[in-house]
Amino acid sequence: MYKVIIADDEYMIHASLAKQVESSGLPYQVVGEAEDGQEALLLLSEQPDLIVTDICMPAMDGLTFIEQARAANPHVVFLIISGYSDFEYARTALQLGVEDYLVKPVSPDKFKAALESILHKIESRKQQLLHQKQWVVHQLELLKKLENSIWKLDETAAHQAAVHLLDQGLLQDAPAVPPNMIIDQIKSDLNDMLKTRGIDVTYLLSNKNAAIQLDSSEPEAAFLQYVSLLLDQIKQERNFGSRNQILRAIAHTRKHLHASDLSVQQAADMAGMSTTYFSRLFKEETGVSYVQYVIKLRMEEARILLEQQACSASEACERTGYTDYPHFSKTFKRHYGIAPADYMKHHRSL
Repeated sequence: MYKVIIADDEYMIHASLAKQVESSGLPYQVVGEAEDGQEALLLLSEQPDLIVTDICMPAMDGLTFIEQARAANPHVVFLIISGYSDFEYARTALQLGVEDYLVKPVSPDKFKAALESILHKIESRKQQLLHQKQWVVHQLELLKKLENSIWKLDETAAHQAAVHLLDQGLLQDAPAVPPNMIIDQIKSDLNDMLKTRGIDVTYLLSNKNAAIQLDSSEPEAAFLQYVSLLLDQIKQERNFGSRNQILRAIAHTRKHLHASDLSVQQAADMAGMSTTYFSRLFKEETGVSYVQYVIKLRMEEARILLEQQACSASEACERTGYTDYPHFSKTFKRHYGIAPADYMKHHRSL
């Protein structure tokens, strides 16, 4: 089964799409649903094969989400379903490598046709990657030596292991696949190995990826540079006191709760960690995800403002960092079972 994530800020839409995917008879399984790009980013740990997303969503729009998700997982396929047919949106989507772009409303038949078309492409890519994987498997012993050197932060040994890996013909004797695909596979294997030791390199892959996109005529240099950047990132993460940095991020979040651009990335940067590593430590410390924590704080602050009659419902929306009142109202009602305006009226009558 191929894993699918669906992101749309309208519950009825993403629920309907999920139902259509599950009942399509195609080998797809919906492993997560999100109402904005930030929530969807947290679902990337499910390793989706296909992401169906809207463009205009609160917190993080679909195009920004696609860009960040693509950096973290270069093999995932994207299908946009949007109410906007604007040419600029479509052009940007194509530049980001989106597989298809459907304009709402989308009929079930058209949606299924898109799923079928994408399925063929996913299977073709999987076969290509499988061939590549089978070819790489005999190099795993050398790769393990490199991973062990990186774990020990032994730069000299890591460099020697990387050079030895290349000298053994990893690139020179490779099958007829693009060098950049080979490098991506090596990085993916290294990432998987290091994850078993509790090292998260997602931040490196997603935020410094541009720095290692060298010309395909220099694949060896690209690989060696990748190893160097990986060592630097691990050193950086080990140099921080994790709990103190999480507490610092919490203090920053409380202080800037009114800021509309408050994000997991911003908090992770404040803590000096990758977003994935920060999210894991944050949940261990607080018991909830960062997104859930921010929503909880904002809803508590909004409730207090409304109870004290300190401002109108729309002003409470702005004071708690929301720029979209319908989204604020929907979130408030989901938490307290009543719309903010009605909540305010209720307390006014007490």
